[in-house]
Amino acid sequence: MTRILLHTRLDDCLAAWRASGYSVLAPSKSHELTRFNEVQHASDMALDLVLPERTIKDHFFPQTEPLIRYRIKKHEIDTEEMVPPELKRIFFGVRPCDASGLAIDDPLFGWDYKDEYWFRRRGNSVIVTIACTSADDFCMCTSVQLSPDSTKGSDVMLTPLKDGRGWQVLALTDRGNALLETIPSILQESDAEPAPPASVPVKFDIDKVTAWLADPASFESHFWKEISQRCIGCASCTFLCPTCHCFDIQDEGDTYSGIRRKNWDSCSFAMFTMHTSGHNPRNTQSTRWRQRIMHKFNYYRGKFDVNSCSGCGRCTRQCPVDMGITETLQSISNLPR
Repeated sequence: MTRILLHTRLDDCLAAWRASGYSVLAPSKSHELTRFNEVQHASDMALDLVLPERTIKDHFFPQTEPLIRYRIKKHEIDTEEMVPPELKRIFFGVRPCDASGLAIDDPLFGWDYKDEYWFRRRGNSVIVTIACTSADDFCMCTSVQLSPDSTKGSDVMLTPLKDGRGWQVLALTDRGNALLETIPSILQESDAEPAPPASVPVKFDIDKVTAWLADPASFESHFWKEISQRCIGCASCTFLCPTCHCFDIQDEGDTYSGIRRKNWDSCSFAMFTMHTSGHNPRNTQSTRWRQRIMHKFNYYRGKFDVNSCSGCGRCTRQCPVDMGITETLQSISNLPR
């Protein structure tokens, strides 16, 4: 017997969580875009999507974020750190690839310096994942050694029931257990059969890919120029990615006061590596595309022993020139040895 949550009790569940001090965010449509928004009722949720257009990373690593407010005086500078508020949040209906993205980025934000902004949000959030029972042609989680029912990065895993009445419920972490303790009367015991996970075919050999990228001779290969010819450097792939984390820090204000702000940036942009001298070590789109692939599947892997990709496929879904990472990795996988 396992615990299950019925669709018909979801509104009761949301009410109980709000009464416990949580806000609940779930996929919903906002301005013609599906993203994670705060919801009040089950009817507000869009849980039948293969994948929302925007990832939950936006709520842990915002597109723009104030860090410090400063005021320059005659003999001193006053500063005020702008720390994120303590908010208890539940992210409901997260797909395994998005939950995995958070876990993939955790080592980076806690490496040589612990990013309190990231970990404050992580520590106050509970990730409730729904295993995928359907996929589309862009999904590639199995190609990066994950799966449609991966538990990586999740606190609670919901597996849809075969009869469609609800989900099996499994707590994976202490946070997950604490969350389920707030709804004991809403969950019920059942031996209902779970639906099988989605079938996601493997699209490339990740071991061949990482081996080729780790070979120093591959760095200057003509392959990069050939594969990147269509890339226009728009950065939609990086901004939609659950794991991309490049940012810039800028001061906004006047001579006497202002705010120091962290903004998303992208290795796809020509200005990303522009030096003050005017020299740009990655002055072509092919070298920038090479950096993107090398970083995700060679440099990051070498540093943290994990690929910086969760296989969501957004980079290919939204690419205006029908490119994306999948095509590049398939081409590398098929290169003659």
